[in-house]
Amino acid sequence: MFYLFLGFGLLIRFFLVPQEGFKADIAFWKSWGLAMADKGLLWLVNNTNYNYPPGFAYVLGFVNKVYGLFKDAHNINEYWLDGNVFYLFVFKLLVIGADLFIVWLIIRIGRVILNSKSEYRNSQQIQDPNDQNTKQNSLENLNLKKTNIVSNFVLRAPNFIKVLALLYFLNPAVIYDGVVWGQVDQFGVALFLLSAYFLLKNRSSLASIVFTVSCLMKFQNIIFIPLFFLFVFKRQENLQAGLKAMSKSLMIAFLTFFIICLPFFYARQMEKLVWLLTINSDWFPWFSLNAFNPWWIVSGLNGMGLVDKHLVLGILSAKQTGFFLFIFAYAISTVALLFSKRENLFRNFVVACILATFSFFHLLTQSHERYLFPIMGLLPILIVIQFKEYYSKIDGSISKFQFPSSMQIPNSKFQYLNFLKLERWNLKVVWLLEIGYWLLLSVFFFLNMYLSMGWNYPDQVIPAFTRDQTLGLSLWISISQIILFTIFVVWSIRLIRMTKLVSLIALVIIGVVFLRNLPYVQGRPISLTSFKPVSFRQDYLDPQYNRTVESARGVNYWNRLSVNYYFYDRGIGSHADSDITYHLNQAFSVFRTDYGVDTEADQSAKVYFEILADGKVLFRSNTRGRFDPPGSVTVNVKGAKYLTLRIVKAGENNFGAHVDWLNPVLHK
Repeated sequence: MFYLFLGFGLLIRFFLVPQEGFKADIAFWKSWGLAMADKGLLWLVNNTNYNYPPGFAYVLGFVNKVYGLFKDAHNINEYWLDGNVFYLFVFKLLVIGADLFIVWLIIRIGRVILNSKSEYRNSQQIQDPNDQNTKQNSLENLNLKKTNIVSNFVLRAPNFIKVLALLYFLNPAVIYDGVVWGQVDQFGVALFLLSAYFLLKNRSSLASIVFTVSCLMKFQNIIFIPLFFLFVFKRQENLQAGLKAMSKSLMIAFLTFFIICLPFFYARQMEKLVWLLTINSDWFPWFSLNAFNPWWIVSGLNGMGLVDKHLVLGILSAKQTGFFLFIFAYAISTVALLFSKRENLFRNFVVACILATFSFFHLLTQSHERYLFPIMGLLPILIVIQFKEYYSKIDGSISKFQFPSSMQIPNSKFQYLNFLKLERWNLKVVWLLEIGYWLLLSVFFFLNMYLSMGWNYPDQVIPAFTRDQTLGLSLWISISQIILFTIFVVWSIRLIRMTKLVSLIALVIIGVVFLRNLPYVQGRPISLTSFKPVSFRQDYLDPQYNRTVESARGVNYWNRLSVNYYFYDRGIGSHADSDITYHLNQAFSVFRTDYGVDTEADQSAKVYFEILADGKVLFRSNTRGRFDPPGSVTVNVKGAKYLTLRIVKAGENNFGAHVDWLNPVLHK
């Protein structure tokens, strides 16, 4: 029966392979894979918009090499077709393989957790209902009832694990993310679960290699880095052994990282590697990338229409606020591991990883609709762990059942049988609740992805719908996913039994947030450089904080801000023409700044400086040149939501027009 359902899941996947899915993602895979296959990793990173980790580039290159064995990837009329079924087949075949591997891992990890084979042998030795020695009296018959509970658990456990594996494989969210959407979240989850399997088998070196590969395959896995190495540390018997094991794992992880990223080291392009590993921190600067979470609601159901640099909590932006919330949740995850007993260590590791994934999706801005995917592979592992723990509790409760005396066995027999029946029902209810929770989460996760797909590509959903038609539904999906997240957070805190410590962490985070807002509360000047712009437009390079605009070219071009050799420590290096806009949230009344053409500018540079509030011009300077001293201005911005700093060329061109806003400050 297991293989029948597994085959059914495969048939569904192969049937959906021709689905074009999220066309932009598939187009990126084609473009990057072609560049990787033809030119190599360094050319790919330096000449395209590639923003995935280095490991994934090798996968894309492999796909294109396989494609090239049968088709011509340079035949643009065929290769770049959205409906290039052969490319979709080659690529999605790897995703299907990853799904099958995850099924295998769920079963293997589950068996290690339950140790079903050895338990089965032991149970066979202690329970034979036909053994005459077990029928000596009523009390021994009751003990047989208890051993039958053990037998049922042992016999059904392997099948139960397979059911969970099938629920993953037939999960609509899993199928949709992979063979319909065309994403590769399965790669990261498969490798991470493999590393968890090696951790369970106490093979930390192999686990470290695989885990590092998983992080270089899917960036989201970096949220597990502290938890992974903390598990390696806690696995040992004492502090010294823990530090030694963790140091060894870190060294192996770094060596793996070095080997995968060797082209960057060999070509001495470490700066480009650092850029590649950090660029995604602000690649999509929105409240939410169609992830139906709290930020989707805060944005007014317009997550991709609102930049996360907007102020939401005093002088903290949405991005900063989300980061503090994530730190709080991650601290809970860390505490769950740090103070875990050894017998609960793996359970708490899985709980911590699920909580970290939930928090990554719900608490941070810039979250994608697919970022819940790792939970689809982690929850069945947690359910297996809970399966065994609940059984152990029942077994312990049965063992503690006391009969008043041998004369009262007939009455106690009735109580005992009812007790067994009640405990079995309690166990079934718990299983159903946990599996129901997983399935419910999967349904809302699927709906989140489905709506996002329909908004971007209406031809990829049935029936086609518009954003306006389903915007209200996105609110209810958000609320439902937030409720499920809250349930897991509360359950996790109760599980680790450290409510006081969690409360202390919450107080510390609140204290840090208050300290960040303290200058504003006290009415002290707030430097504009402590904010990030919600938008900017600049003809040359990007605005630079506390450095000249030319510094954007790299460390060799770093230079201090100065106007006619008047030097400043704080300010914004810019270039004509430019508009830099900040969100003030009506929190300030006065803005003051110095301004001028930077000392490094061309001698012919001539510009105007303008300050606008909500689109209204509050100040316009006269023409400023390279040899003019710094100017100074104070404007009233009371009630303004947005502040814009504008530079306009005053001559025929803007060549070398490097300009500065110096010591820009806001007053409450």
